[in-house]
Amino acid sequence: MIGLSDGRGGMQMDDLLATVIIPNYNGRRFLPELMASLAGQTERRFSILVVDDASRDDSVAYLRAKHPDVVVQVNATNLGFAGTCNVGLRAATTPFVVLLNNDTRVDSHWMAEGLAAFDEPNIGAAASLTLLAGEPDRVDTAGDVYSVVGGAVKRGHLGQRADAERLGREIVSPSGVSAFYRREAVVEAGFLDEGFESYYEDVDLGLRLAAMGYRCVLAPRSICYHHLSSSYSPKGWRYHYNSARNAEIVWWADVPRATRWRYLPAHLAFLMLQAGHKIVQGAGPAYVCGKCAVLGRIGHIARKRRELARIRRVPDSEIAGRLECDWWGLHVRSRSRGGPA
Repeated sequence: MIGLSDGRGGMQMDDLLATVIIPNYNGRRFLPELMASLAGQTERRFSILVVDDASRDDSVAYLRAKHPDVVVQVNATNLGFAGTCNVGLRAATTPFVVLLNNDTRVDSHWMAEGLAAFDEPNIGAAASLTLLAGEPDRVDTAGDVYSVVGGAVKRGHLGQRADAERLGREIVSPSGVSAFYRREAVVEAGFLDEGFESYYEDVDLGLRLAAMGYRCVLAPRSICYHHLSSSYSPKGWRYHYNSARNAEIVWWADVPRATRWRYLPAHLAFLMLQAGHKIVQGAGPAYVCGKCAVLGRIGHIARKRRELARIRRVPDSEIAGRLECDWWGLHVRSRSRGGPA
């Protein structure tokens, strides 16, 4: 991979701190703005790898013609978001890796502030403060939190930027929109779960990192602007199906056993409330089908639990301590703002 030129003839691989991995699917219309923002970074010791997921538009031709310093890898077939990210994660050799959606642009200090968040060796991941591209004073996500009953919520979603900047540093996982990771931690954790395709793959990885003793934090001055779900994931059947299925897999695979059994009645109540909400949204069939699909993933869940036991370095109580116990307030607030429930 080739580093961005710094005006001194470029950089050698040994000089690079990070690889920015951009999964792209039919995202040509977003690429000029994104590439311009990456070229304006104050911290320039990084390379860019675009993994194109068998796009049907001219994304690849555009990148090769206009951005020859960007490495482009093309999937022979469509692998989905998690699989495409893993192609880049496996190819990277830098100390840090960054997953960045193609439908974003970033502030000039985005890279510098994202890397600065790794100020302690046990920090395995950092989340940018991601704002809405069309409403830059409003928040898309300030990192993911996860409740004891099995739901993930984007912190600060649709709230004001000033409020999000006052949130605590600790999170369960960064959103895959703009996520910084220690590469060695991701490799040991086993990369993203490609069986998820999309949605909850970032939360799943965050909980595995937690089991290994790593912390995930918010980098509030690493600013990313996001055009919501503009490339991979319009909120149709696939969104509701994958979210329902993957949320359940995460709960059964990653949440400590004692916590699961303690909150099982609340988990079932949460599913009933969530189902009612999805029916009102018109997404009831996709939600129910997604939950039922988990029955076909029991073997996969068992394998994930065995792998989690292998890599775990901290007691279950420490993992459980990172989960949100006020699940009712968390999910009611999320629904009232239009966020994930």
